[in-house]
Amino acid sequence: MRFLKQALIGITAFSILLFLLSLLLSPSINVSKSVLLSASKEEIVAHLMDIKDWKNWNPLLQDSSLSYNFPSSTLVKWETAKGKTNAIELKQYAPDSIRMSVSSNNIPSFNSGFTVVSNSDGAPIVKLEWWISEELKWYPWEKFYGLFSESFRESYLENTLQAFKRYIESNSVSQFKGRRMDFNNALLIKPIDSLPTFKSRYADIKN
Repeated sequence: MRFLKQALIGITAFSILLFLLSLLLSPSINVSKSVLLSASKEEIVAHLMDIKDWKNWNPLLQDSSLSYNFPSSTLVKWETAKGKTNAIELKQYAPDSIRMSVSSNNIPSFNSGFTVVSNSDGAPIVKLEWWISEELKWYPWEKFYGLFSESFRESYLENTLQAFKRYIESNSVSQFKGRRMDFNNALLIKPIDSLPTFKSRYADIKN
């Protein structure tokens, strides 16, 4: 009986200590990461706003065991192995700001978004910032969850932004090469098309 009493006192004291420690922790998770991209601001925003395009760089939509449904270009839904229906919806609030709402079974999970900033000196470099914000409940385990998940989310943002950088810049290079080939072809075609006219004019002058 004495042992049970001491164990109960110990568990109560530990719970109180755990609760007091949780009060010192932040009531929310706020993380952000950024990357510099060699692409136009309009091109970056267009790729971000097309959520179907996320399959090319975001691991969240690259799970081959899941079936993704795209009701629109700004909304995706999928069902997890546990039967939960997750959804991501995009909304553009400004030319350089995109808000991302994430929900599970129609209950908001957290908010996220992108900010796209052009270089002030006109250089073809754009800064893309991705942020995540989540309000935590007052439960101690919720606070400690936030403490450990913050580093995980920072790593996820960093790795996914690098994947987007590789994708967007390789896509921009391909488009640039295509435009350059079209331009070169135009330069090659023009002299050939104008050659008969030049010969005709030369013959008129000569005669």
